[in-house]
Amino acid sequence: MQVVEKLLSDSQIKNNVVEHKIFPARAADFREFPSELNPILINLLKQRGIEKLFSHQADSIKYVLDKKNLVVSTGVSSGKSLCYQLPILDSFLGDNETRALLLFPTKALAQDQKDSFISLTSKLSKRPAIGIYDGDTPSAHRRQIRENANIIFSNPDMLHLGILPHHTQWADFFRNLKYIIIDEVHTYRGIFGSHFANVIRRLKRITKFYNSEPIFILTSATISNVNEFISKLIESDFQHIAYDGSPQGEKHFIIYNPPIIDADLGIRRSALKESIRFARFMRDEEKQTLVFAHTRRMVELVVTYLQKGQLAPEKIRGYRAGYLATERREIEKLLREGKVQVVAATNAMELGIDVGGLDCVIINGFPGSIASTWQQSGRAGRKGKPSVSIFVATSKLIDQYLAKNPDYLLEGSPEQALIDPNNAVILLHHLQCAVFEKPFLSTEKFGNVPLKTLAEYLYLLQKYGKLHLANDRYFWRDEIYPANEISLRNMGVNQFVLQEKNKIIGMVDENSAYWMVHPQAIYLHDGSSYIVEKLDFEKKIAYLIREDSSYYTQALANTEFDLIESKKSSSIKNGRKFYGQLKVTEQVTGYKRLKWNSNEILGYENLQMPSSTKITSGYWFSLDDKLVNFLKDNGDWNNSKNDYGKDWKQICKKIRIRDNYTCKHCGLQESDTAFDVHHIRPFKSFNNPKKANNPENLITLCKSCHRKAEMKVYMQSGLAGLSYLLNNIAPLNLMCDITDIHVKFEVKSSLAEGKPAIIFYDAMSGGIGLSEKLYDLHYSLVDQALQIVTECPCTDGCPACTGPVGENGEGAKEKVKKLLEYLHE
Repeated sequence: MQVVEKLLSDSQIKNNVVEHKIFPARAADFREFPSELNPILINLLKQRGIEKLFSHQADSIKYVLDKKNLVVSTGVSSGKSLCYQLPILDSFLGDNETRALLLFPTKALAQDQKDSFISLTSKLSKRPAIGIYDGDTPSAHRRQIRENANIIFSNPDMLHLGILPHHTQWADFFRNLKYIIIDEVHTYRGIFGSHFANVIRRLKRITKFYNSEPIFILTSATISNVNEFISKLIESDFQHIAYDGSPQGEKHFIIYNPPIIDADLGIRRSALKESIRFARFMRDEEKQTLVFAHTRRMVELVVTYLQKGQLAPEKIRGYRAGYLATERREIEKLLREGKVQVVAATNAMELGIDVGGLDCVIINGFPGSIASTWQQSGRAGRKGKPSVSIFVATSKLIDQYLAKNPDYLLEGSPEQALIDPNNAVILLHHLQCAVFEKPFLSTEKFGNVPLKTLAEYLYLLQKYGKLHLANDRYFWRDEIYPANEISLRNMGVNQFVLQEKNKIIGMVDENSAYWMVHPQAIYLHDGSSYIVEKLDFEKKIAYLIREDSSYYTQALANTEFDLIESKKSSSIKNGRKFYGQLKVTEQVTGYKRLKWNSNEILGYENLQMPSSTKITSGYWFSLDDKLVNFLKDNGDWNNSKNDYGKDWKQICKKIRIRDNYTCKHCGLQESDTAFDVHHIRPFKSFNNPKKANNPENLITLCKSCHRKAEMKVYMQSGLAGLSYLLNNIAPLNLMCDITDIHVKFEVKSSLAEGKPAIIFYDAMSGGIGLSEKLYDLHYSLVDQALQIVTECPCTDGCPACTGPVGENGEGAKEKVKKLLEYLHE
């Protein structure tokens, strides 16, 4: 591929490529059309230039026509859609009362696949009625779609909120329902998947009521635990096809590690700027390119940098959640038509929306899973064209781990899709929905929930006045419409409107609003910046003002833990580990302003924001008193001495006078010995000593209180570095997404009798078992962490081991290493 050769001819780039793997082109593996397939469809395909099917398509159709549930997990652009389109049409041609329900995780994907289905059937003399039934469907059209459409495209949220609770209006549809299609099924992991598994239980319960037994056809990217995952999701037997008969063009996969600019600090050149550099190169080579970035802010930065100075800035676009649906459809269309050259996107474009044949994908930082990496990479090279994917490593630990161990990414097994349909909180929600939809027999099963557990939950709901028991049946008795109270994605049901003057520019969910559009936040949208003038919680509106800002904002949050139940505990070396149920309260407490390009911190501001609470499972371990005292006595918490400047004595005198020679902690007055002056924010976290010695950052403390305050800073330095390190390696051990598990530290934790503790907790309410697995992997985590921090070449800590020095204070690396040596078995 000439563009790759030209790219790598630049020695500065080539010297920082840690892996360049070429996947050779692959010829298609064709099969004849299954003899069971209706000849009309075979003729239709031949008219479209399809003389044979790919092997996975032909075998899939045979299984489905043989009445078997099916899971197809093949590559991007491998023609998975035909695996369900043809069986549905085959059934329709034999019985025009046939109904099919097609579920997609996003509205955009549903719209894209509907257009594909309509195109396929356009030459049929007898065509099925096709409709989309989602939140955007006008009310005036819903009855007609409900009663007349053979094929309905929808999503899990609409099935949960708008179809199942009103199934009596869908009686004819359910009586004739032959197929249930679940596309991109690998996305239903974690909380979303756990909710969705219960929605499927409710769906199967309703289809049984109408005497139909629809066949499930599921499509997926590659995941490592297909059998376990799909069995939990649909709770039925199925066939699995994982071989891919589609052709593949030559694919180059490059892992690029930006050059180090400060070896002692382990700081590398900005991955985002390097990604923009590659995007500019591909733009100049007229190669259609998609840049994946982690956050909405990063997407807007890429767009802003690439548009500057361009004669045709409209050829550079952003694509992410928060854009209006009409904007996203326009960008998809322009991509397919080749009228847009570079698009920067979040993982919103990771799924199989048809955007044509891209030449290049640039992945700015590990997207969180191996599966997502290959999904994003697969967006390039569609239709058998040669392509290149460039993975640009950030300074983060996971990215640096992958740069040093490329086989983990290139040869490793994709992650597991973990769900827990029997999670108590989720199950209780959906049992209420199920009873609302149809009275529940006291002896009736609900998926694989044990009857005893089911009876206990139903009794609990009855006790709280939700259900009424009569003649061995539970009836819904509450005035509340239960489905309306439940979000499948564990977000607030409410959406906040983003309004600039009288124009709506986008939407954000309730939880995201707290940290993205809090008062005075800088919000970026399609290359423009806005300042949030006001966040109205009652009206659910964020009022924005267009403003070119020289800085951006970053929310600061506080997390508090309360122990609900300790389920396991055991001794570990120099400490103790625990597993149990926690109440986690999170609150945005302020924000910091950072200068563009340099990321210099310009200031901090406080906020009064609502808190959010969830009950989840956690694993935590504490350091015993013996270890803490040993570390103190050995000076392993002590930082090197600071040079506060030649005016430090005069500064101290002024601060003591200001504070009336009184300790600001305990209130003790100075007598014979002068009190100390303490930096509220650690001196070493400032680049400028004058800013560190600003009077607002200084307070007077007695000797005793000063020692305690300094010790807290030292311990935080070590604990912060350790929590950073463990937060990054935990997902590698669990084979889960980094967002599925959170890690915090507390200097004096109520969960551990006031001792220092590192706390892991499942991001999903109720938990899905991640913390419990980590409880069993304690020593493996410690061993792996010790190896990483020992082998890292930096001096005092860096993003590839214990975190940036500016975050954790000088010396964090040695403190973390010493801690791990004492915790190591």
